[in-house]
Amino acid sequence: MVKIVIGLDHRHKPLDGDLLLTIACPVECDFCVYSCTASKEPEKWMPEYTIRRVAEQYSKNGIGIRISGGEPFYDLEKLSKCIDILLEYYHPRDLLIISSGFWGHKKEDARQCLSLIKNKGLDLIVISYDRFHARRIPIINIKNIIETAKDIDIEIALRLSLDNGSYNLIDKMTELITKHRLPIEVHRWGMFGRAEKLNGEALKDFNKTYNYIHKKIKENAKRYGAPENLRYYLTHTAKRSQRKYCSEFFPTTFPNGNVYGCSITMKGCFMGNINRENLDMMMEKWKKTLAGHFALSEKNCNEIVNFLPKGWEKCDFCKDWPFIDFREKRIAKEALGRLFVKIKMDEDMNELIDKMKQNEREYLLSFRFAENDLNPSTGRKIENFLEKLKKNNIRFVISRPFPKCLRIRKDYGQPTGCFDCHELFSVEDGEIKFCNDLEGPLITNITNVKNRKEILDYFSENVKREKKIKRCETCMYNLRNKCNLFCNFKY
Repeated sequence: MVKIVIGLDHRHKPLDGDLLLTIACPVECDFCVYSCTASKEPEKWMPEYTIRRVAEQYSKNGIGIRISGGEPFYDLEKLSKCIDILLEYYHPRDLLIISSGFWGHKKEDARQCLSLIKNKGLDLIVISYDRFHARRIPIINIKNIIETAKDIDIEIALRLSLDNGSYNLIDKMTELITKHRLPIEVHRWGMFGRAEKLNGEALKDFNKTYNYIHKKIKENAKRYGAPENLRYYLTHTAKRSQRKYCSEFFPTTFPNGNVYGCSITMKGCFMGNINRENLDMMMEKWKKTLAGHFALSEKNCNEIVNFLPKGWEKCDFCKDWPFIDFREKRIAKEALGRLFVKIKMDEDMNELIDKMKQNEREYLLSFRFAENDLNPSTGRKIENFLEKLKKNNIRFVISRPFPKCLRIRKDYGQPTGCFDCHELFSVEDGEIKFCNDLEGPLITNITNVKNRKEILDYFSENVKREKKIKRCETCMYNLRNKCNLFCNFKY
């Protein structure tokens, strides 16, 4: 079984982290987590050697980068150099920029800023907008950015921080959202940084605000012939909603090199300085602290278990992708906001492409192979399907490698490491090929095993007999006796 994901969240790193290029910002929002101010002192900007350290250390640990601040576009020359350094370590799809949009007061300025990132291969930008930003950034800025982005083919995602004082803003923004069918994030603002001085009463009854934006989207959608369901527009620009579904770990590096485990609890989770320490050692120390422990609510745990195979522990979710148990007939359920579709190789895939173009924003596709499908002819059929996705400007990321016997070309973005897919074996011409080079007697023929579990059990027993990797000594799963030996990460 192979899954590919279609949709906005096209970056493939398992986690995201923030690089605060600067803590200078002309907007000076009243709720700014980092208490940014407009002045441009040199120490407010991350030096190039620190940017390189972040790129080197984040990339080694499978962490994508969100360039944020402060305001990254406050100095275009520094932003351009920052991106150039990051692209030495990353594919453009692993980078994301978050901005206030202060630079959109004229379309000429909006085009200059958006062209800068477009020319470097980035095709998505997140614009934060809320009643605090609106005091200094008129809505015409956002309109200019949206229209200019369409002209040069960059996708805009709006990040809305809402409270019970946001109703007037929602009235204006929902028209833009439905008219342009924009993906949006909806958040509460957090009581950290400058926001500590605000009255937290504004965050009460958030559900009423959430319901109001749903109502206004439905009203405006009728005017523009757009989808009326709020879920059509909702997205997550943080990878796989990692804070909600995995843990509180979201590394944030400040211009001076200080690293915090998560920006929303940054006061209690200082990890170290990236100029003096390696991130993996910081992570090992941080995981042993209270802040580093997984923080899943009971509600989230119950939600996660719906997407795990039978017999799996919930903690295994953090090492794997979500599954749906088809034996329980949950096919109609959505996997973390994605419409789940299974594809048999004898089906017409063109109909699915037409549906993607017209309807849902994001799909989770599962290719189902019978034994007689495992051949290069099937591979060519899948490649034709992927090529049609490209021609129709439908972005995709392959979340698990196709079986080697299909001979799928590497240029379709197949995962290359265990952090990308966590698959332990593939089948090639009827032979089981383990990703790890195991010693001793091997199961080789697929006909000699009853099911996948038998192969995994065999893998587990062989790994136990091998010499333990040194890194396992400090691994959080090993320390907590939760290791199931399926990480298979080669250090």
